[in-house]
Amino acid sequence: MKNRERFRRKIRKVLVITLCWTLLVSFFYINNYFFVKDLIDLQKVEGNYAFWPDFTAQIILGLLGGLLGGYLLVFRMEARYKRRSFAFGIVNSGLLFIFYYLVVAVAGLFIIGLIYRSFQTDLSDALKQSWHNVLVNLRTPSFFSVMILAGVLVSGTQFMLQVNDKFGSGILWKFIIGKYYLPRQEERIFMFLDLKSSTTIAEKIGSKQFFEMIREIFQDITEPITDNLGEIYQYVGDEVIVSWPVDRGTRENNCLACFFDIERKMAENQARYLEKYGQTPTFKAGLHIGEATVGEIGVIKKDIVFSGDVLNTASRIQGECNRYDASILVSSDLLERMPLNRTFETIPMGEIHLRGKANKVALNTVKIRPT
Repeated sequence: MKNRERFRRKIRKVLVITLCWTLLVSFFYINNYFFVKDLIDLQKVEGNYAFWPDFTAQIILGLLGGLLGGYLLVFRMEARYKRRSFAFGIVNSGLLFIFYYLVVAVAGLFIIGLIYRSFQTDLSDALKQSWHNVLVNLRTPSFFSVMILAGVLVSGTQFMLQVNDKFGSGILWKFIIGKYYLPRQEERIFMFLDLKSSTTIAEKIGSKQFFEMIREIFQDITEPITDNLGEIYQYVGDEVIVSWPVDRGTRENNCLACFFDIERKMAENQARYLEKYGQTPTFKAGLHIGEATVGEIGVIKKDIVFSGDVLNTASRIQGECNRYDASILVSSDLLERMPLNRTFETIPMGEIHLRGKANKVALNTVKIRPT
């Protein structure tokens, strides 16, 4: 199921890229068409310029180019750029495209020309004429202008993909349409995910290595979070705050499965962390559900911010993990909304009085049942 959801997300990205590239190609063609038409009307040039044949070809080119380019950027290169600098992904993707464009264009022009001319003359002349055709095309200014513009388009697409990742999946679109320009109330699930014994680890390995380890951990846990439809709301030191709309968080118990998928990911990479840092990272988490106010805040560094008692409660629930020697604590309010199945075993921990709250909160820990 998780692989299927990840595949769907990537397919949606490819389709958006295809749509955008097709619209851009269409726009440039229409602009060029009217430019040439104006020259004809002003009698600067002579001839006819039929609109639909070339426009149809441009649409097909945009669709095929968008599907191929989107596939390469999303399926083949996305993981590679996630662990590199912002600028590297933008520049490298554009330069790689220009290189492949040259290789494919030269090979394509030569092979097509060779096949066409081999029916008209002997092989030696066909080779010479085909290579001459390649050189003629390489000398035309339009060949390189199209190549550079396409490279810029690829770099621009990679830039937008990275900006989307920077804000979080779907957040950039919410900024664009102004969904949270005016504050609104939303019922949300929040998980406060904290690295265990972080102060002790930092003292042992030093602040620089600790920072490198935290960065690596956050990279590793991103996939389990997004696979379970979670939205990374904030990084606060060595803590991650994850949020779900209620329907996504309760669907297939995503908000619970997320924590255990993160534990599984850390276990898979245990040897790597021990070798590099001499530590085995583990997490503790607190989960709660409730109403939150959400809206845009800030002028220069604008952000979408949640506020409300649900965040304070989730944070304090996570703070009780050490007291109960539990890796995960979940409020009964949330568990009552979950379609729990035999995968999970819930253990009531009783009602406790959380600091700053008038009413007691019933807490539970959750375990995976052995198969």
